[in-house]
Amino acid sequence: LSEMLQSLELGFYDVFSLVCPKLCLGGRTTILLPNNCLCYTCEMDLPPTYFNLFDETPLEQKMAVKLLLRQSFALYYFESTGLMERLLYALKYQGNKEIGLFFGRKLAAAMVATKEDYDGIIGVPLHVKRRRKRGFNQVDIIGKAAAKALDIPYYGTALVRTKNTPPLSKVNGERNAILANAFEINQQLPAGK
Repeated sequence: LSEMLQSLELGFYDVFSLVCPKLCLGGRTTILLPNNCLCYTCEMDLPPTYFNLFDETPLEQKMAVKLLLRQSFALYYFESTGLMERLLYALKYQGNKEIGLFFGRKLAAAMVATKEDYDGIIGVPLHVKRRRKRGFNQVDIIGKAAAKALDIPYYGTALVRTKNTPPLSKVNGERNAILANAFEINQQLPAGK
């Protein structure tokens, strides 16, 4: 039954796309698959880091705070005035949640490639004022999509932001000093996780 519903959904998408084609958010062409937001060419233009395949990454070296993490990585390099900047802007400020789902699925695939076992994903919350202004937290969209793809829990309320910090994209100084004491644990995680 599930395969039949999936075939019907794809068939409906094919007919609908003839009348109203879905355009790539990168602006190159139409998209043929229903769950994509980028055409193949634009997706291949994203600058991957491949950090998930290494034990130590430049990201860990930039983190002045030593956390009990086995691994941390970023999926893509950020290029200002590039496709990544346009996608992140559309996600954060134009509310295009489809981009968050795309990045969540990409994150899940990168996590699988690490060959680690993950207990869950913990979301990083926005301050109440910023969430009210924006209407949603883009990290929740990405984290929930990744957790769903990996079939692990998403802990969106495990942390609470206690300090309203300035947007880090506009900060030139020491990010760790700005983020000091900005979060508290709000929810007990399952024992041993």
